[in-house]
Amino acid sequence: MSSALEPLGPRYRRPPGRLGVYAPWPLVGVTLLLLALIIFTPQLVSNGRQPAVGILTQAELVVDKVAGNSTFHFYVWALGEEIRYNQIHVGIATAFNWAGNTTVVWANLSWSRWYNGTDVLSEIVSTSDNPVALNISAFYYSPSTSSSTWYVGVFAFFVGSTPASGESLYSATATSGVAVTSPLVVSNSTLPAVILLSNVGPGGGP
Repeated sequence: MSSALEPLGPRYRRPPGRLGVYAPWPLVGVTLLLLALIIFTPQLVSNGRQPAVGILTQAELVVDKVAGNSTFHFYVWALGEEIRYNQIHVGIATAFNWAGNTTVVWANLSWSRWYNGTDVLSEIVSTSDNPVALNISAFYYSPSTSSSTWYVGVFAFFVGSTPASGESLYSATATSGVAVTSPLVVSNSTLPAVILLSNVGPGGGP
């Protein structure tokens, strides 16, 4: 016969409370996590691969150049990997006087070449012109949410030789709210560089 003072053995289990019977804590934790993801990430509840206007649809310009190679490579696409834009337009201006250390006279630029894409994931432009300016606009529309917006940006780029670094990339923008870093050493550790375009809303296109 066991004593009333016998210590509790390993077979003893605390009976679950009333709440624990109907809602085990691991299940509650997973449920709360899923609810938080749905509430704070609207794209999870969008239909298809064209979500509502948001972080995934943000358009960016990627600037790339290899030291010793005269060619610029420019990529216009979205932060999300599978976002299709209804329109992407990239205008090119060349043969203007700018060496990175003065103010660009934007009104004097002539957009002589245009690259236009319809229902595309990206627009890619390569050029050996130096300096070169880009006039970018990308229109996005989500059929499932009827939301739309324009992403825009006007930029100038110049690569010059410097004794200390070899080559430096100078950048300037005429677009309010867009940030560029200038100059940048042309190297594998600094390029490619990413520039976020300005979200100007559904009525802000060209």
